[in-house]
Amino acid sequence: MRHITLIILTFFIATLTSAKCANNAIYCLSKSSTLNKNGLVILEFYASSQLLISDLNKKYPIYLKSSNRKIQLNVVETLTGEMRLTQIILKPITELEVGEIYTLQIDNLPKNEGKLRRYNNSSNKWESLTFKVNNFVDNDIPTLSNTPTEQKKSLVHYGCGPASWVSFTITGQDKSELFVRANVRNQVTGKVTTYILVIENGLTKVGHGMCSGAFRFDNGDNFEITFQLFDQSGNKSALTNTISFTRPTISTNDE
Repeated sequence: MRHITLIILTFFIATLTSAKCANNAIYCLSKSSTLNKNGLVILEFYASSQLLISDLNKKYPIYLKSSNRKIQLNVVETLTGEMRLTQIILKPITELEVGEIYTLQIDNLPKNEGKLRRYNNSSNKWESLTFKVNNFVDNDIPTLSNTPTEQKKSLVHYGCGPASWVSFTITGQDKSELFVRANVRNQVTGKVTTYILVIENGLTKVGHGMCSGAFRFDNGDNFEITFQLFDQSGNKSALTNTISFTRPTISTNDE
């Protein structure tokens, strides 16, 4: 499964060794509990929860709530993954108040979606998804610290299907939390898919797990990828040079 800090609307057990995949969930890419004054929120909708996206701020108001204000979040970009995932980038319609703590809320969700929560690794508890606002506006372009290169491939067969990943080294410098936009092109079909990924320990994983993922390695063996650093305030670095790679074909013991 994806290694990201997550809000789970319905708590479920979907380990890599299980025989079934969950039906719905919503994740937050950010591990940070703070937002810049011009910060964005990136959410990822899994499986049937993807159906909610078109009705956000219609049937399902989405906003940040403080002790005395509600600030609507507007969808400024939608990125569709290739295997049961869709991301949305959300921007507050008005400026956030410095020092205030806001909780992310979505109203009128179907009962099966449950409550909005995030797991805190430090306290080992489920908590509301909250952000404290920094007195900081980030307009600086992230700086790439290395030339991205392929680090390893993995292919593990599980109950619902394989987990297939290609890991790339990538590091950068910025004053805000950093992510990476990956653009993968299938050299056979010409299809290009763009998705925002996390960076963990200098690596970003491109592909899919047993149940879902941004990229499927279908319809051919050969692919191309470019990367672009993307920070919490939406600043982007220049695109990297194109890297050619092949899909994983040899089974491994782990991802």
